[in-house]
Amino acid sequence: FPVMPRIFMAVRRESRYPVSEILAKTPAIPANCQWGIFLRNHDELTLEMVTDEERDYMWAEYAKDPRMRANIGIRRRLAPLLDNDRNQIELFTALLLSLPGSPILYYGDEIGMGDNIWLGDRDAVRTPMQWTPDRNAGFSSSDPGRLFLPTIMDPVYGYQVTNVEASMSSPSSLLHWTRRMIEIRKQN
Repeated sequence: FPVMPRIFMAVRRESRYPVSEILAKTPAIPANCQWGIFLRNHDELTLEMVTDEERDYMWAEYAKDPRMRANIGIRRRLAPLLDNDRNQIELFTALLLSLPGSPILYYGDEIGMGDNIWLGDRDAVRTPMQWTPDRNAGFSSSDPGRLFLPTIMDPVYGYQVTNVEASMSSPSSLLHWTRRMIEIRKQN
């Protein structure tokens, strides 16, 4: 948990210090164990392990709109958190994959899936996985009104545009890039 917000601080401040400092303070673990590392704790970029000043900085940089916040965290998916900047998304993913431990990618990050900040609490980032451009994003064949949460209806992040099927058919997609980076990590 403490590494996660510091990756975002380090990149925005263009300084290695936030990450190197927390890694130096991280206690050792037994030889047969490793840390799970992630960019967001599945449904939020938690800011509970930072100072009040650092939290205010993170909100100002990554969650200017109060609807983007949940409790003391940021309830955004990776792509909208980084303004859908492909270079930034790749940089953050590369940093995640370069750190020691077991990297954890949250579903949808590999295709640049968005969120819905109009939904309450953490539901903003708990929308159905976008498999196809078909009804309900290919997630369910039920009536759309019966889904627990609605699909994302957005010109940039909506399931009609951002989905696994479209990503699979494009060799230059974020999904294919992410798969290549995971293969490189496995080889090293």
